[in-house]
Amino acid sequence: MQDQIKWNKFNLFLSLRQEWFQDVTNYKENNEIVVKDSKLIPRIGLTYTVNDKINIYASYIEGFQPQSNTASLAPITIPSGRAFQPLISNSKEVGMKADFFNKKIHVDLSIYEIIQKNILLNANDPSNPDLLITRGKERSRGFEMDIIGYILPNWQIYATYGYNDAKIVEDTNPALVGARKQNTPFHSVNVWQKYSFPQNTVMKDFAIGLGIQYSGNKVPMYNRSFLVPDYTLLDAAIYYTPKQGHLEMALNVNNLFNKTYWLGAQNYLRLFPGAPRNAMLTATYKF
Repeated sequence: MQDQIKWNKFNLFLSLRQEWFQDVTNYKENNEIVVKDSKLIPRIGLTYTVNDKINIYASYIEGFQPQSNTASLAPITIPSGRAFQPLISNSKEVGMKADFFNKKIHVDLSIYEIIQKNILLNANDPSNPDLLITRGKERSRGFEMDIIGYILPNWQIYATYGYNDAKIVEDTNPALVGARKQNTPFHSVNVWQKYSFPQNTVMKDFAIGLGIQYSGNKVPMYNRSFLVPDYTLLDAAIYYTPKQGHLEMALNVNNLFNKTYWLGAQNYLRLFPGAPRNAMLTATYKF
């Protein structure tokens, strides 16, 4: 159930959701075992309207996700739903949404904290590669900023920056407590710009786009003696949209300079490569 309450410049959102989980092992057999779980999940949001351009908000959200051995498809002697505790999470966020320059630029700012408990991980046991374990607790604290709008009438921009300090708070291995969360960068940046040529030029049906992606270095999953390096990628696009027609075409080229980069890693021998240079041509017809 949910409710929304408005009072002057305040807007309060309240929600409660009941979730049930049932896992059956040896279905309809004499030794059938049923595992059940449930949780009441709250959600709270508060918005304060400063004026017609600025809104301040705060939110609190809880999460519940059952976990079972079926993640590895490995046989187990106990009911899969009983093997692991559910993934429990909560998220706290405070932020601002604002419009500037006659609503030509929209800005989102937020700070947050996300806590997860009972994180399901591979045990990294060579003798039992399907073995799963749970980590007690992880915490992420960070800041995000989004800027969307028009710098000039024909020049559109979408830019995001994120800072994420993600740490291991509880673990069966004491050496990992307080360490960085695996494969998670501190800094990430994404900028995309689109320029549409003026109507009084021969290029009036065309537009071009240029984007930059940056991701900071990361700690591998198992071997923490090295860092996965940061990377910067350049993307580009060209758009064709006849003003009198219903056709829209776009050619996107990602990783323009075909840079080799790594999304993450488990150890020296198992790294996850990013996509090489690739292109995609799309056509849309509106009736």
